[in-house]
Amino acid sequence: MNDVSIFETPEKLNIAAANYIVTKANKAIAEDDRFSIALSGGNTPLKIYHLLTTDEYRDKINWNKVFIFWGDERCVPLSDPANNAYQAKQVFLNHIPIPAENIFPIPVNLDPAFAAKRYEETIKDFFGESKPVFSLILLGMGDNGHTASLFPHTPILEERKAWVKEVYVPELNMSRVSFTLPLINQAKDILFIVSGAGKSSMLHTILEGKPEGEKYPAQLINPLQGNLQWFVDKEAAKKL
Repeated sequence: MNDVSIFETPEKLNIAAANYIVTKANKAIAEDDRFSIALSGGNTPLKIYHLLTTDEYRDKINWNKVFIFWGDERCVPLSDPANNAYQAKQVFLNHIPIPAENIFPIPVNLDPAFAAKRYEETIKDFFGESKPVFSLILLGMGDNGHTASLFPHTPILEERKAWVKEVYVPELNMSRVSFTLPLINQAKDILFIVSGAGKSSMLHTILEGKPEGEKYPAQLINPLQGNLQWFVDKEAAKKL
């Protein structure tokens, strides 16, 4: 069941998403003494991350108990502006009082397959003996229906054992490292953030079309026990 919230403007969507992150962070810290969040890349969430650095939000979270991961990463240098972690550090992480050891970027300075294995080891170390269950995973949706780096008709969609996997995306001529479906679907909370008229047709297909997960991977996000939310703006929702 998809729980969809529609906001009049992108700005209202961003505020709602920032408030949602604060609420989930404080709940997780109260219950588990820590909040583990996997960030998404792309331009839309950067505005939300920036909001969290402002006076209105920055002091509402105990950043000492927040642990930052990424759901996927482009295999470009760590200092490349296209690197999701680099972007997040510039607009977000460099502007909040979070300990450096609480930030876990994907090590894409390594070979993609080795980077995926190393990141999976990092996640296993963090969660210890228990299965990795993130407090919150943020996701976007591409206009081709991909989410994280789960692209249509790629082998990673079939992965059932690894938590993290490398994937080559032919149309982009690029390797990426991504959380797999089993890891994403174990999360306590998953929040999709979708903005803009350019996403409206695909959003309709994902939410109201027939299930074709190989073709539209965002349809494969179906938490085992957790909560799935969609925050979308009015332009993205106009075909719903």
